[in-house]
Amino acid sequence: MNNSSSQEIPNFLQLFKTCASFNSFDCDSNHSTKRFGDELFLQRPTRSQQLSNPNKKIVIGDDSWLRRGVSISSETNSPERQFERQDFFSSFRVPINFCDEHEGSNRLQHFEKDAVNYITPETLYKNANDITLFDCRYKFEFEGGHIQGATHLCNPFEIESIFFKQIPTIKPVIVLYCEFSEKRSVQIYKQIRNTDRHLNVYPKLYYLDLYILNKGFSNYSLQYPSQIEGKYIRMDSKEYSTQYKEQKYQTDNQWNSLKLKKRLQKINI
Repeated sequence: MNNSSSQEIPNFLQLFKTCASFNSFDCDSNHSTKRFGDELFLQRPTRSQQLSNPNKKIVIGDDSWLRRGVSISSETNSPERQFERQDFFSSFRVPINFCDEHEGSNRLQHFEKDAVNYITPETLYKNANDITLFDCRYKFEFEGGHIQGATHLCNPFEIESIFFKQIPTIKPVIVLYCEFSEKRSVQIYKQIRNTDRHLNVYPKLYYLDLYILNKGFSNYSLQYPSQIEGKYIRMDSKEYSTQYKEQKYQTDNQWNSLKLKKRLQKINI
């Protein structure tokens, strides 16, 4: 009886791993794009088709983040559509598939603090046309006002779909920010960088040019008010206290769920 039980357990684990592999991101896009949060980090992204034909149109579901100044909140169900990623990154003019941390690149002038790269408001203003901006504040803050061209990114489960499902052949320059660029944007930054490290062999990276806007939206909106769409809404504004509590609770749960998922993956459950 004991021998039979011991043989059934490894068979069950093998079956589970097989099912997990089947449900990875190579599945039909109609299903995988709606469930990307459930299979986070299960496999490396595919790149062979892109490299052999960089002009090929790719369907990856909700591509609204490619359109500047939009929200990609999971609460919005946008229809699937085709796009050419090459067009979005064409302004960068740097065809590169891997970045080497020790090789340098056409990087922005920046400074480092606690293993995070920061750029000044002046650097962002001067290079705005060549930068992809992500606003990591809560949705009510973003909808109230944001830097021109910024895309909303607050849910950590969206990182896999946005940055790692399909790797761009043109190297983007990515800048993140939140209200003061002290916590929320730093969390997103570290999650992107850690995932990049996980998928590559050091010192290779997909996204070397990854930065945070120093002092955040609060400071930038004062220095460059003409670059702001809408107005600055503080996170702790009494007028939006209900939205703050609801969205903070939702975002905290998302981060906690991600941490739990990573722990379970480490012990192969």
